[in-house]
Amino acid sequence: MTDYRFVEAHKASVGALFALASEAFAGVEQLAALNLQAIKTTLVEFERGIEAALAAKSPADLLKLQSAALQVAPQKAADYGRQVKEILAAATAAQRKAVETRVAEVQAKFLEAVNGVLKNAPGNEATLALVKSAVAAANSAYDSMNKASKQVSNALEANVAKVTETAVDASRNALATIEA
Repeated sequence: MTDYRFVEAHKASVGALFALASEAFAGVEQLAALNLQAIKTTLVEFERGIEAALAAKSPADLLKLQSAALQVAPQKAADYGRQVKEILAAATAAQRKAVETRVAEVQAKFLEAVNGVLKNAPGNEATLALVKSAVAAANSAYDSMNKASKQVSNALEANVAKVTETAVDASRNALATIEA
């Protein structure tokens, strides 16, 4: 690889690294915005709850306020969890796509460099076939690992959704039992 190609390869790597960092930061920024919105909403709801409690005329009215607040809490928590999951899923998908693109670019440049080096070397065809075979094996291993990672991610997502749904249902059932 010539000095020029070496420098260009490093520039591309640094650019790709900063692009990945920028995408990761965008996900963190979305999570921070979601958390700030959740805090604002909670403060407004708390203020309204205090005002309603102070305006209550009897202990039964206070109990109704508490029961109403407890009924919506599980769904709010589930909604928040869903939003976090969506942000993380989008960020993960963007990162995965960027990495896959970068891996494909690096492999193509690597094979181009190997072809250039071996172009005039004796016995180059056998060596080139060996290198291409090694790259194909690495690609196969990467694809298998990527598929397994996606399967684990999907299973984890399904389990989290099921646990959330079960928790919301259990909370509703417990509140219904208390009210009865």
